[in-house]
Amino acid sequence: MKIKFILSWISSTVLIIAVSALIIIKNNKSLTDYVAAYQDMTYKIERGFIENIPVYRDFATPGLVNELQKFNLAAHASEVVKHGIVPLKNLDDINANVKSGKLVPVNSDGDELFYFHNVQKEYRYLTPQGKSGLELVAARFQQKIQAHKPGLPPVKLAVSSVIRTVDYQEKIFGRKFVSTHSYGGCFDIFYEDYFVYLPVPEGTDSTKEKIRKSLHGRTGFLMGDALREQFRSVLMETLLELQREKKIYAFLEDDRRCYHITVLVR
Repeated sequence: MKIKFILSWISSTVLIIAVSALIIIKNNKSLTDYVAAYQDMTYKIERGFIENIPVYRDFATPGLVNELQKFNLAAHASEVVKHGIVPLKNLDDINANVKSGKLVPVNSDGDELFYFHNVQKEYRYLTPQGKSGLELVAARFQQKIQAHKPGLPPVKLAVSSVIRTVDYQEKIFGRKFVSTHSYGGCFDIFYEDYFVYLPVPEGTDSTKEKIRKSLHGRTGFLMGDALREQFRSVLMETLLELQREKKIYAFLEDDRRCYHITVLVR
């Protein structure tokens, strides 16, 4: 009886191990197939951008470049004062203007079409008109992408500067001075960094969602880097259109690899 019991126990254990192994193999294959399908999806999206949007070096004629430099920083300075903010000297000035409603926070934690590139949280503020202008640029950028190829996913822009107080200017440049950024009505977009907001594939359950999030964070930035020449063309289209509509002034700063954008108050 004892031997039969032992044999029965061994058989049951082997069966359990075999069933568990089959489940693991099946789950692993499912996850492997999911990753493969995700990679296939991203490849098709990448080809969609490449095949439908020109690279910047082919798109940016000297005339278009000059058009984005005709309003120099002096012209921007004469416009940014119209936002009604006295030059901000320090964080206390920022906080006081936030309390009075002259400045509003600019967040990038949700579904915003931009993210911050090396901007400390305490300086992420703009005037209400400035914030609306940033949102307009980001939204129009998406519209221009769709004009090239409907169905392409959103692409987030990198905001590299918002408010810079007089004290903050000293930290960056070694001296205190009033910048156009000290008025809260302008911002910089870093034209060499983007994030592609990839869609969620069908059949993504809770287990696969963890994998997707990991892949999404890495792949979105990698694709943004790989396609920066295409996205910079779309960014140029966007800024030219909005400047011609007298919504903004845009100034190409090659040395800082950004566009300095002042929102016009009309």
